[in-house]
Amino acid sequence: MKNLLFGFLVVPILFGCNPISERKQPMPSLPQLASMDLKLDGPKLAEVYCGNCHLKPEPEILDQRTWKNSVLPDMRRRLGLYLAEDMGVSLPEERGVPKGVYSEYPLIKQRDWDKIVTYYLENAPESPSRQVGKQEPQVGIPGFELIIPAYDFQFPSLTTLVDIHPKTGEIWLGHRYQKLFVLDPLEGFGIKDSVSTSIAPVSIRWNSDQSFDLLTMGLMDPANDSVGKLTNFRKINQEWVDFQDLESLTRPVHVSYGDLNGDGVEDKVVAHFGDHLGRLSVYFSGMEGLKEKVIKALPGARKTILTDFDQDGDLDIIGLMTQAWEGVYLWENDGKGNFKEQVLLQFQPAFGSSDVHYQDVDGDGLADLILVNGDNADLSQILKYFHGVRIFKNQGNGTFEESWFYPMHGATGLEVGDFNEDGHLDIVALAFFPDPEQIPEQQLIFFFGDGKGGFSSYVPEGLPDLSLLTVKKGDVDRDGDLDLVVGTFSFEDLYRRRKSDWLPFVMFQNNIR
Repeated sequence: MKNLLFGFLVVPILFGCNPISERKQPMPSLPQLASMDLKLDGPKLAEVYCGNCHLKPEPEILDQRTWKNSVLPDMRRRLGLYLAEDMGVSLPEERGVPKGVYSEYPLIKQRDWDKIVTYYLENAPESPSRQVGKQEPQVGIPGFELIIPAYDFQFPSLTTLVDIHPKTGEIWLGHRYQKLFVLDPLEGFGIKDSVSTSIAPVSIRWNSDQSFDLLTMGLMDPANDSVGKLTNFRKINQEWVDFQDLESLTRPVHVSYGDLNGDGVEDKVVAHFGDHLGRLSVYFSGMEGLKEKVIKALPGARKTILTDFDQDGDLDIIGLMTQAWEGVYLWENDGKGNFKEQVLLQFQPAFGSSDVHYQDVDGDGLADLILVNGDNADLSQILKYFHGVRIFKNQGNGTFEESWFYPMHGATGLEVGDFNEDGHLDIVALAFFPDPEQIPEQQLIFFFGDGKGGFSSYVPEGLPDLSLLTVKKGDVDRDGDLDLVVGTFSFEDLYRRRKSDWLPFVMFQNNIR
């Protein structure tokens, strides 16, 4: 999913810093650096070379072995510097990597590269750093009952989408193998209906005319192919018929809806996550169909939230970007569909941002940013001490500061709501990349809020050994409170025939009422 460290090397990205001289001047581009006789030490070389493509990572974020054997060699090859040790390593074009991602000529001299390597290896820990101390979660979630559905047939547990119909409580479940299932909670979650789809449905929206819009990723595995779709499904003569709204999307993972240019017609914002290629695009509705406007021409777009951030009467876009330029961004709208970009939060490229919500946690009337970071499908698949759940408090002046952090290995999913109905927001986080040795197991944690920015943590009791990928809140049993449905995704089912019955999700039934 991620390409750790280095974005598009051929694009000179200029911003202010002073590693080369004390003069205030833009940072030289990579081609410019390659032509210069740099008399810099390792830390300053890392600033200018790493800083050209993303926020410079500090050596302590990874251990020596990961830097030496995985991350640094890939950085070097992206800079176009190949050594004898690369014999046998497939070339970028052999892996289908587009031109421009890996330089075709050296952008760094070997003596300078050696200094960077020495800097990272001498300052990185021998083994991955441990999590900081935290309040250990209690076992058992107050007010909730774990429901494990029973199916009497074998089928791969590869859930890519789970959602709860707001009117019926039905669970709509997307499957990697080109299926969307409708599960009836009144009939033991039996399959009530099914729809054939493109591979890996990832997002659904139900409409007032009984149709629904489905975003399908296309190829779920890392790829630059543009086969994702946004499709409207309508039932005609008891059959679901598909009408394409958008095609040729580059591994899209999220879509938001709203009128962004003030014409009274709904527009769409699509996060093309991609792989080496990708973008964040607004599709404006018009007489001639949808017209695309790219507002961020980089891969890794993960999620958008449409909100009137600046309180001027129109919808702005808050977006989570992953990959190299990790961070939370604001695209401020002028009301006519023109956007000005602002960085709200920025993170180093191994941070692993996965999801973000924008809600008022502490009751001060200002929406805060709630974020999980723990995506570990990259070049550094180790336990990372900085993975977890974070709250960035809204300072009221357009800026955010971290006010709460709970370490959680591999945190990748997030839901926010008042689950225990005490008037305060609670958080549920799941980890697709947890530490299997941690006791108690922490692949899913409930955080009940006190309304002042503090939380008490709980993990479920009796949860089977499952890989949890997706999470959604909603009222499944129609009793007026929020239940939680968690989708499972078993990598083992990708590579061998499943030997046990289908287990596509588990549910945490809220018994508050």
